[in-house]
Amino acid sequence: MLAAVTMAATAGMSPAAAAAVAGAPLARPATLKVGRLVLTRCQVVPGAYCGHLSQPWDRSGAYRGELSVGFAFVPAGHPAGPATGTVVPQEGGPGYSTTGSGSLYAAMYGPLLAHRNLLLVDQRGTGMSAVVNCPTLNNLTGPYDVAAAACAAKLGQRSDLYGTPAAADDLAAVVAALGVGPVDLYGDSYGTFFAQVFAGRHRSELRSVVLDSAYPPTGESAWYPTQTAAMTSSLDKVCARTPSCVAQGGPRPTQLLAEVLAQVRVRPYRGVGHDAEGVRHDVVVDAPALVSVAFGATYGPAWYRELPGALRSAVDGDRAALIRIVAEAVYPSYPTDLTSYTEGMDAATSCQDYPQLYDMTAPPQRRLVEYQAAVRKQQRTDPGLYAPFTIAEYLASGWEEQDWCLRWPVSSPAHPAGPPAPPSGHYPQVPVLVLSGELDSITTPAEGDMVTAQFPDAVHVLVANSFHVTAEGDSDGCAVSIVRAFVTNPVAGLTKPVLACAAQVPPLRAAPTYVRSFTQMPSAVACAASVAQPAELRAADTAAQTVADVIDRWSNNFLGSGVGLYGGTWSYTGDAVTTFRLSGVRLTDDLAVSGTVVWARYAHMVQVRLRIGPVGGNQTPAAITGSIRSSWPTRAPGATAVLVGVLNGKPLCASMAAP
Repeated sequence: MLAAVTMAATAGMSPAAAAAVAGAPLARPATLKVGRLVLTRCQVVPGAYCGHLSQPWDRSGAYRGELSVGFAFVPAGHPAGPATGTVVPQEGGPGYSTTGSGSLYAAMYGPLLAHRNLLLVDQRGTGMSAVVNCPTLNNLTGPYDVAAAACAAKLGQRSDLYGTPAAADDLAAVVAALGVGPVDLYGDSYGTFFAQVFAGRHRSELRSVVLDSAYPPTGESAWYPTQTAAMTSSLDKVCARTPSCVAQGGPRPTQLLAEVLAQVRVRPYRGVGHDAEGVRHDVVVDAPALVSVAFGATYGPAWYRELPGALRSAVDGDRAALIRIVAEAVYPSYPTDLTSYTEGMDAATSCQDYPQLYDMTAPPQRRLVEYQAAVRKQQRTDPGLYAPFTIAEYLASGWEEQDWCLRWPVSSPAHPAGPPAPPSGHYPQVPVLVLSGELDSITTPAEGDMVTAQFPDAVHVLVANSFHVTAEGDSDGCAVSIVRAFVTNPVAGLTKPVLACAAQVPPLRAAPTYVRSFTQMPSAVACAASVAQPAELRAADTAAQTVADVIDRWSNNFLGSGVGLYGGTWSYTGDAVTTFRLSGVRLTDDLAVSGTVVWARYAHMVQVRLRIGPVGGNQTPAAITGSIRSSWPTRAPGATAVLVGVLNGKPLCASMAAP
């Protein structure tokens, strides 16, 4: 049936229309027939056609009615010959829409789309498929379980109809209606949970499966015991692999975390901090806040990179950097876009499918008793489960999910809540690639091992120095190349040369310790015959570190602008090549950095043209003014940045480890 897509897509069309569908530079037709469905041109990704397929809300018939499952379809782009297959990614969350990440998936598959169709299906409850809208969860201000109960009341009799098995059946119906199976299925994060459920129910529609940051649908404990070891080892590895961090000496980051934790247990840190969008917050750093920071670092480079220095500075009494990280982790302020993500869908699926510490068939009052008993037992038998945090501190944080479903209504007997095992009792013989990020502490490498063991034909690849979800948005190019090789040939594509890069992804560069004055920062090294003075060399180093700090903020920013640690503003435009504009940005209290930064994310280069000066015209003896230009590789191990310019009227030439 693979060839049917292009044949059906061009049947009955004029030569010009057929050529347009095949990828020729002509206007695309307004509609496209694929299988038995007629699709309409849309803007999800370039070349996409959108459609809907009516499906029953409840295939058992206990609840009547239908929903419209929305999707986008991109025909293979090469003009010669029929498509050789269809790739189908599935987003995570639960709650993220697959169409909302369409551009990321198109980039991930890249050249494969010349000969393969791309199918983006929004899971029921997300995006274009009857999106769940629960304001109490989208704008959470109180206990999660109370807001979730209000969401369930709004959903009414449909509150138990957002489970993964039903959504997997929806996808199978779309694949069948389009006539594009068997497909190559990719899932990331919760999407791996979905993909495994799909594999257990619809083997005949599958050619291969990629599970990127795998979460097992069965066999996992609701305590998620593998997360702690993954988190603590990751924090220490980032520092151990950065020469400047090792050179600081003293305790490891996990030991520093324990020291800070001991301090905030006695008296929480308090201060003003700005989140990644630049919104001001009155921040409280206590044990639950540190849980959210330490475990939440898994989502990207910024917090892993900054935590060693921020913790070291906090122990020494300078808490500004740690307060900022907590502001970003605990006080997010960006608006919710329901077409991209819905927290209500997250609750509806989690409470239907995920393991719990209590019996979901029991009424809420009984669940609370069971939950409290489970907590007491865990505290008695394994109190160090989340060390250095206590179990109580972990459960009081915004990171935990153990009490989310205490008040969710009891599901109907037609589809009881609980982890969805394959109907046959085992997973099928299908080629499976499991990818794990070495630094992932939410879907851990240990969980990747667990998932791999449950499939008879699975390969587990650990991607060094990588985080949660390795191939989607992969700027290092390793995980994405492995996915492409596997999809091209699921049986023999994972050769040693293809897999070699997994052990070679470069490490992060941990940031140095944070200080109030640039005169306390590390010093760049003067070139031979340079006349630069020590304060000028430290100012140059600080300017480059300021650039790296702004790039860190980008990874958590959604609105396009933010502020410096001690003031000033920055903004950015672009994506693969991002241009930042800095205006008086201060990483220290006494040095303002302005100018332009061009970051080529996939080419791994930064170019800067900066102006630096004292704050508010404060001409202290150490005051520095002038300009600097430089460029440096962002990912090459041991890379050097050469800084040239004019400081205090004298020529500057210096080098430093690339930040």
